[in-house]
Amino acid sequence: MKKNIAIFLSLLFLTFQSAKADVAIGLTAAAHSLDASGTETTRTSNEKNVGGNTEDVLVPEIFVEATADNGVSIGLAYIPTRELGNKSRSDTNSEGDTGTYTAKAELDNVVQIYLDYPVSEYNGATVYVKGGIQHATITTLESLNSGSTYPNKDVLGYTVGLGAKGDLPYANTFYKFDLTYTDFEDYSADSSAGNKVEAELEDIAAKLSIGYRF
Repeated sequence: MKKNIAIFLSLLFLTFQSAKADVAIGLTAAAHSLDASGTETTRTSNEKNVGGNTEDVLVPEIFVEATADNGVSIGLAYIPTRELGNKSRSDTNSEGDTGTYTAKAELDNVVQIYLDYPVSEYNGATVYVKGGIQHATITTLESLNSGSTYPNKDVLGYTVGLGAKGDLPYANTFYKFDLTYTDFEDYSADSSAGNKVEAELEDIAAKLSIGYRF
């Protein structure tokens, strides 16, 4: 995984150093549908509590990219925070942990390295396929009656998608529209009380971007 990130960074650096590359910056409005599902296994009874949640959020992004003469773009995008939603349950047991348990988490400081590869032209726009790698921190914000906590964890996500871009009627400006799917690494951790949680996270996003070329 680290090798893949190093390759993407090397390509980004080489493209930016190319005298023929167009460099651009821009803003993105992204509508995400985040699907999280997981299982918590309790330490004392080995009971498995299964749950899932889908969270629809609108998140801003910023990006910088370089485009070569052949239309291939390599870029870097930053997404501040994406909430993963929350789930609550009430437990009654003989271990003294009776009460309400709320699981809550968010994706923090998401950075994506991506490549847009043109495949066609349609109605004045360039159609491209997208591939990328995301790095994010899963930050746990749970409220557990037992007092236990789960650790934060860095994960990688692999993105594929389809997009289109074209010029706007203003100097050096352009638009992009992307549809993407991202599969993140599974989250697996033990709580401070000895319980274990395993979770899967997927993301489908529709993105509209406005950029400016230098």
